[in-house]
Amino acid sequence: MTDNSTIPQVNQSDPDEINLLEYFYVLIKNKWLIIGLTLLGFIGGYIGAKIKGPVYIADAVIAPKETESVQTPNISSLGMFGGMIASQLNIGGNASLDKIDLILDSRKFNTEIAIEKKLAPVVFSEFWDTTKSSWIDEFKEPKPINVGGYIKGKFLQKELNKNNTMNISFEHKDSLTTYILLSSYLNYLDTYIRSNVQKDAKENRDYLENQLLNVTDPLLRTKIQELIAKEVEKMMVVSKEAFQVMDDTFVYKSFKEKKLFPLVFAFGLFFLSVLFVVFQHALFSAEKSEEDRNLIDKIKKEFFRIR
Repeated sequence: MTDNSTIPQVNQSDPDEINLLEYFYVLIKNKWLIIGLTLLGFIGGYIGAKIKGPVYIADAVIAPKETESVQTPNISSLGMFGGMIASQLNIGGNASLDKIDLILDSRKFNTEIAIEKKLAPVVFSEFWDTTKSSWIDEFKEPKPINVGGYIKGKFLQKELNKNNTMNISFEHKDSLTTYILLSSYLNYLDTYIRSNVQKDAKENRDYLENQLLNVTDPLLRTKIQELIAKEVEKMMVVSKEAFQVMDDTFVYKSFKEKKLFPLVFAFGLFFLSVLFVVFQHALFSAEKSEEDRNLIDKIKKEFFRIR
């Protein structure tokens, strides 16, 4: 016969013990409140997405225009004379994807395109008076460097692909604005790269031709002439276009918020409603120790204290 007096008795009313079944019951008991708030969040998110409206995306795919023969010239065979030439030349080939990526990120390029293409009225159209062709009185005209930085940070998106191409796209609530931005960037990027490549190649060619006048060694003359030919070829390759547009500008509507907003709002209200029910039960319904009651009083005082 077992002596029950030797079996330790569990205090069922211990206030420090958390009963998960108790909290699960509280959640089930308030299920309609939780479900109702979750549905409210879903509806609110859908309404918010409708108010925000869709965005329009203008997208294009470009690839660098390179040939096997146009590459960084090998001047190591010129010895010490080659080192002297290398210090004076602007070594570099045509536009690679990395170079295009750096250009699109540069403040210089974005500032220049904002000025050249007059993009400030395009991106700040709500402050531009089309009838007077001037800014409204309450708006101070932004600086070009700020306009370029705003476009790059707010609207421009680019992605390097594994097949040596790049996606360039712009997102805006107005379809015409996205088209103007992408067209302006593609056009000016081509002009910007061509002018820089041709400028560097011309300076290199002029420098090499001057060096050629003072060189009598036949081998060195041949090597320098090869370098001159490469610089001329670089100028010819980009004479028409700096890169290839593999997939031309395409504008389409995107309504991703219509799917995202309802889920985010519904989950947010679901989480808050569960949190509210659990805390309400913990603060007002469960049996508490004297220490717990003191902590609750302090929490209330801190919560409602202004300063």
